[in-house]
Amino acid sequence: MTSDLAFIPAEQAARTPPFRPFALRSKAASSILVFLGLVVVLATQAGQLLNDPDSQWHMAVGRWIVAHRAVPWTDLFSHTFAGSPWIAKEWASQVLLYCAHAGAGWWGVCMLTVLVIAGSLAGLHLWLVRRVSGTAAIMVVTAAFVVLAPHLLARPHVFTLPILLVWMSGLVAALERGRAPSPWLALVMTAWANLHGSYPIGLVIAGVLAGEGVFSGPRSEWIGRGLRWARFLALATAASCLTPYGYAPFLVNLGLFNSGESLPYIMEWRPLGLDGAGVIAGAMLVGSVVVLLTAPRKNLFRLGVVVLLGVMMIRHSRFADLFVLAAPILVAGPAMARFPRLRPEPAIAVSRRSSFVILAFALTAMTTVALVSPRLSAAMTPRAALDAARVKGLSGPVYNDYDFGGFLIRSGVPTFIDGRSDQLFLGGFIHGLNQALDAPGTERFAALLARHGVTWALVRKDGPSADHLRRLEGWRLLHQDEVAAVYYDADRVTTAP
Repeated sequence: MTSDLAFIPAEQAARTPPFRPFALRSKAASSILVFLGLVVVLATQAGQLLNDPDSQWHMAVGRWIVAHRAVPWTDLFSHTFAGSPWIAKEWASQVLLYCAHAGAGWWGVCMLTVLVIAGSLAGLHLWLVRRVSGTAAIMVVTAAFVVLAPHLLARPHVFTLPILLVWMSGLVAALERGRAPSPWLALVMTAWANLHGSYPIGLVIAGVLAGEGVFSGPRSEWIGRGLRWARFLALATAASCLTPYGYAPFLVNLGLFNSGESLPYIMEWRPLGLDGAGVIAGAMLVGSVVVLLTAPRKNLFRLGVVVLLGVMMIRHSRFADLFVLAAPILVAGPAMARFPRLRPEPAIAVSRRSSFVILAFALTAMTTVALVSPRLSAAMTPRAALDAARVKGLSGPVYNDYDFGGFLIRSGVPTFIDGRSDQLFLGGFIHGLNQALDAPGTERFAALLARHGVTWALVRKDGPSADHLRRLEGWRLLHQDEVAAVYYDADRVTTAP
């Protein structure tokens, strides 16, 4: 109970009920219900987890890594940047996605994603319900789920959710104990660095919170505390370099922000919107800041982390994932200290009725999971169009729309462009492509195709690419369906009879 009372005045702490053996069971039971409920909700919408073209190429990269028992160092999947330096910095997530696919197809990929998301939010609920009221805990988890919903996809970033939960709860637990984090917590950074490229943010958070860890104690202890936190931060930084690529992923992540070329064209890198999820995320940010400002000096460093993550979220909506998990963990203690009504309810034993409810939820969840049959979105899987191109013998460099890149990589076709824009398709490539597509005439677009030796194209049936291809001299339409169209340069390609 020590960590639960860190922000409670002494006179309130004295009245805190003692630990009861059934408390954990009762609160764990409510978190199990949260987990099972989320499994049901997510499983019924499992197909939406695949509504991103990147899911396909991430799985394909994992397939290559497993097949070759190595990680790639150069681009193997496009013809425009073939052989250029490229690393699979999220290789561990890609291997997990491939293994799930190899074992159970796209159903396996979706169920792995469902379990990770549901487990992460249930873990957040369990952490909160031990520190604040059950009502407050479920409201926060519900709000977090709504904000996360647009970003819940079968991609490597979902694996950061449990990692961030463990990282943040470990840091805050250390602060509440008045100690530096356990050296074992540094291993979380090793897992994070191999699963997703957002791990430098975790190091920054730890560095800021170290200020509270040092200066919250007596002045005479500042040096000792500072040394212990510095030792942990150095260990965590070293642990983040334990990847097949060493520290290279860290430099790649910095390069993404420095170049910024692809950011304006990718939805998740755009500013936070004013839709339902955006409004709730904004309300969580304002509420967190208000709570921490009730004791600004004491909460200064937590406030710094919340504001930092909030600004990142406002500028780039993809960082909402980090904010909605990190902020509640930072704010729960100060909120409980300032608002006594938020204190957790007295512990109660788990009733037989509750056990039956849990069993009913578990059976519902298992039935739902067994019955769903998620499929890839047809809008990003132009199978009929690619089959038509292969039947006609089209080969050579292809021009493809961005959303078809993942499908082509999975199908073994070198792409013109795909979702790996954090490392490739830079140096003016994306700007040049978009300028060519936006131009009223076809000259720029034709020059772009000629520069890369393109002989055929797989594009959306309607869109700027198709508009240009229809007007290009010498290009012919080979196939068109509700999803995609195939064009080829009749002057350079001879199709099979």
